[in-house]
Amino acid sequence: MKRILFLVVTLTLLSIATAFSASFTEDTTSITDPTASSAFKEEGSPEVSSDYFTAPKDSDSDSLTQDQDEDQDLSQRKSTTKEGDLEDDSARTPKSTREPSDDIQDVTKEGKEGRDAKDGRSKKDRLSKDDKERKEGKQGSKTVTGKRVQPVEPSAIEKALGEDPTTVDKTRSQPYGWDQLTQFGYSFFKHEKDSFAAQTDVPVGPDYNIGPGDRLVVTLWGSINGTYKLEVNRSGDVVLPKVGTVKVAGQTYGELPALLRASIARIYKDFQLNVNVDKLRLVKVYVVGEVASPGDYNVSSLSTVISALSAAGGPTKSGSLRNIQINRNGKVVETVDLYDFFLKGDKGKDIRLQPGDTVLVPVVGRVAGIAGNVRRPGIYELKGESSLKDLLALGGGINPTGYTQRVQMYRVQAHDKKVVQDFNLDLSGAGADQQVSGITLQDMDLVNVLPIDSVLRGYVRLEGHVLRPGDYALKPGMKVSSLLTGDSLLPQYHAAAGQIIRLYPPDLHPEIVYFDVSRALKGDPQQDLELKEFDRVKIFSREEMEETPVVKVSGEVQRPGQVRYLDNMTVRDLLMQVGNVKLSAYLKSAEITRIKRSGDAVTSYSIPVNLELALLGGEENVKLEPFDELTVRRIPNWAEATERYVTLKGELVFPGTYPIFKGERLSSVIARAGGFTDLAFLKGARFTRENARKLQQQRMDEALEKAQENIIKLQTNISQTASSAEEVASSKTTLDNLMRSVEILKTKKAEGRVLIEITSLEQLREGVYDLELQGGDQLTVPSDPGGVNVIGDVYNQSTVVTQRGRDVDWYLRQVGGPTSDADMDGIYVVKVDGSVISQANSSNFMFYNSFWSKGLDSGDTIIVPRQYEKTAWLRNLKDIAQIIGNIAVTAGVIIAAGI
Repeated sequence: MKRILFLVVTLTLLSIATAFSASFTEDTTSITDPTASSAFKEEGSPEVSSDYFTAPKDSDSDSLTQDQDEDQDLSQRKSTTKEGDLEDDSARTPKSTREPSDDIQDVTKEGKEGRDAKDGRSKKDRLSKDDKERKEGKQGSKTVTGKRVQPVEPSAIEKALGEDPTTVDKTRSQPYGWDQLTQFGYSFFKHEKDSFAAQTDVPVGPDYNIGPGDRLVVTLWGSINGTYKLEVNRSGDVVLPKVGTVKVAGQTYGELPALLRASIARIYKDFQLNVNVDKLRLVKVYVVGEVASPGDYNVSSLSTVISALSAAGGPTKSGSLRNIQINRNGKVVETVDLYDFFLKGDKGKDIRLQPGDTVLVPVVGRVAGIAGNVRRPGIYELKGESSLKDLLALGGGINPTGYTQRVQMYRVQAHDKKVVQDFNLDLSGAGADQQVSGITLQDMDLVNVLPIDSVLRGYVRLEGHVLRPGDYALKPGMKVSSLLTGDSLLPQYHAAAGQIIRLYPPDLHPEIVYFDVSRALKGDPQQDLELKEFDRVKIFSREEMEETPVVKVSGEVQRPGQVRYLDNMTVRDLLMQVGNVKLSAYLKSAEITRIKRSGDAVTSYSIPVNLELALLGGEENVKLEPFDELTVRRIPNWAEATERYVTLKGELVFPGTYPIFKGERLSSVIARAGGFTDLAFLKGARFTRENARKLQQQRMDEALEKAQENIIKLQTNISQTASSAEEVASSKTTLDNLMRSVEILKTKKAEGRVLIEITSLEQLREGVYDLELQGGDQLTVPSDPGGVNVIGDVYNQSTVVTQRGRDVDWYLRQVGGPTSDADMDGIYVVKVDGSVISQANSSNFMFYNSFWSKGLDSGDTIIVPRQYEKTAWLRNLKDIAQIIGNIAVTAGVIIAAGI
């Protein structure tokens, strides 16, 4: 039983996985359909132009590609016409005569056949066209993916209404010429393919005539149930099971249900039926003349003239849009003017085509162009239009920005030359209509409507420190006060002076006129000036024209600094602005320093202030004046947190941070910490001070910068001073080592060490090293390190165990002694207490220096520098190395410079 259950579960999971895989494959196929990509490309790239319909910018390249494709399609169509006719004949054979059945028919195959037959081409031709469209779709999808969407250029109306008014000072010459004109109406047929072809899935009207090739769907219910697909055969009949043939050709779709009901009622009773047209028949029409792809086309029986033209790619620009002829049985049954549809939406003459109809597009007739400031610039075909009035009507009329006093017409005269004529069209007069009607048109005329002067007139401009800057209409007798009335002025405006920039004739050169704003508002005739056209009135702010008054506060306040002075400001107001006084402030005595100006002389004097009373708001709350300085003193003997503590570390009984009182000495704090432990190594005591650290850091930075500059200078001179390549390489290595030492020291900070000597707590109390403490001081007492360090140019840099009574020479021998490159005269010792001994500060007797017999203590360091004087150009490196060594001692870092 368990095995059976396991087998059932396994089969169920396998079926679910198979169904999911199939659905995922269908989804992927639908997503990557090249037709969809092509449609996306066509729908996503329209651009607006001045023509009535959209014309893409790259229309030239598109038209060239289209012409090549159309030539290829035309050759394919001609080579497959006979084959297509044979297939169409076989397709018209009624399915009911080949596969009679009473059951509901499968509509998938028929629906696909209907979609394939929509363009009226043969099967072979359709396959080649589909393959071509797939390739184009793939290419189109790639193009859309990487194509950047270009911004749409604003139209002439958008430019006219959207741009800021042009002022007289920005007047420029109007551009000569006009934009490229396009022939009106031809872009109508350059949208996506077959966009205007008759659709096969549109509802069929009751007046539609049934004919051979139509497919009907008859649904019956009641005493008989079923759905039957019936195709009208060449005889105009359909075959109903058990009923027989019924003649339907020539009947309208509205009459068809009654006809079929009467025929079926002879066999069945009590039933209902519904009739639909499943597929429309195809009719063959001919599109010839000046079209993109002339030839024969199998189109839907609902197709009209525009549908056929769209299938043929539309008229070319050498073809007429206004004299399209429909020939039927050797006679012209209709002449279509597409301008009626394009301009009025009238499709009254867009008749439905019959089998064998010929649509002829003749050569374009007379044309005339209109450019410039009209609603719809373009090149128009003339048919009955003979005057300038007619051409203006085709172009939608003149824009309000058109300059009618000078309308230009360019004309080809007598096949000889081109001339220009100017017309003054007074469209506001009573005889305007007669005037424009009297100007006749000729073939290839071009009318250009120039723009008006765009300079704004009859205005004054208000700008600056005002609420509503901009242009104001200039009224007769208008003055400055009338422009500045109400709430026009913003707070804190400069009342002493305003500015008018005025243009003076005859050349309209600008000059500046000043006026007193406050007196102008009061109506003073000397200052309330009358305004002129194009005046620019500017109001200044006090911040622009006046120095901002400030008061300053320093000392024991939360935020010392400058504060803007306000009228009637007092001492208490100022203290509240800076966050009030600190706890350390001495309130009984503060000081205000005030500047007194008398004529050309300036003196200052102080005013004592009791801040306790001033904060209560009494008489001591002195009213301040601009540029006063308030100084708040500190309580005597008050110490900040950083000034009240010292730190003891290492071998003390109670190490830690201790508060100190003013004047307390080092021995006192050590005693408070319980004194030294038995492990304390007093010779190595290290005392640091913050003030000393800052000074040492400053000198250390200066010395490092100087050393780095000298090293860089020597690096640039290597090639000039070195005598061989080996010397260049050796010198470069040495300089790199020195530079590395400098970089290491740049990351270090000065210790701020102060050299002191402590032998015991009792002797410290009586000696010169019992320093008066400052906030931030630190004492570190280490334990015995137990060794002497030897570094630099020795054979084995190491630490030697300390032995009492041993001198410098003995410790150097323990590490192998100095190398041949060592500078014997430059050897020095950094003692554990921070002091330095060298041969220079040791006594000499004859040829012997007492430096070599100096006894050393634990923690001392012997430094053996390198000898640089062997190479002539590197003699300066000795000084640099000594500087780096001194800096290292300052930073508390023991290095041998250049090693």
